[in-house]
Amino acid sequence: MPYVPLFILLLMIVVNVIFRFASLFRLTVPVLYAIVVPVFFPDWLHENETLATVIWFALIGMVIFSWIVTIRKKIRSRQNQLDSAQD
Repeated sequence: MPYVPLFILLLMIVVNVIFRFASLFRLTVPVLYAIVVPVFFPDWLHENETLATVIWFALIGMVIFSWIVTIRKKIRSRQNQLDSAQD
């Protein structure tokens, strides 16, 4: 029993690290979905596995789309900086 508080502390640290990385890579919503749905809606998940998988892939697709948009904006801003520096 004396190890229970230590286990809880380590669990909190691991969850904190997971959510920090998730927020860094904009994966907070998919991670929350992956945690909440199996825990709170297991019956729905087993009855609607295809829908749950489609929702999961849609969330990941939106994250990837946001990465692409951000990369495009950074490339365009750097090109504008280079163009203005050449003038």
